Amino acid sequence: MLTRLSRRFQSTKALTVGDRVVISKRVDKSDINEFARLSGDTNPIHSGDRPLVHGIYLAGLVSGVIGTKLPGDGTVVVSKTLRFPNACYAGDLVKIEVEIQTIRKLVRCGFWCSVGDKVVMEGTADVINKRLTKNQTCNNTV
Repeated sequence: MLTRLSRRFQSTKALTVGDRVVISKRVDKSDINEFARLSGDTNPIHSGDRPLVHGIYLAGLVSGVIGTKLPGDGTVVVSKTLRFPNACYAGDLVKIEVEIQTIRKLVRCGFWCSVGDKVVMEGTADVINKRLTKNQTCNNTV
């Protein structure tokens, strides 16, 4: 996986509106098969010559970025909205982007998964992060 963090986030580790991380992951048939086995979702659309990637697998990739990269360790997702405007298939290289949109009592992250120029999943997540202080809450609202 390729990780790119905004310079401000790399240098300060403080959460700021506009901080962004980008990860790339090629989803292969074995990823889809393993997710089907773990989740029990063996719908035939997820197998065959050109299997469709499970939407919740993509949501899991986003959760992985949120929990390990931005906002990072200690983050708990409180709510998440998802939209799937286009399909994602085995073999696709998925670009996962997460961006801090607001910092209040909760941190709102916007996220996008894209294949080429097509968005395959987008949404928002409201999270709590242990690095968020009262001072940040007051000074970094949008």
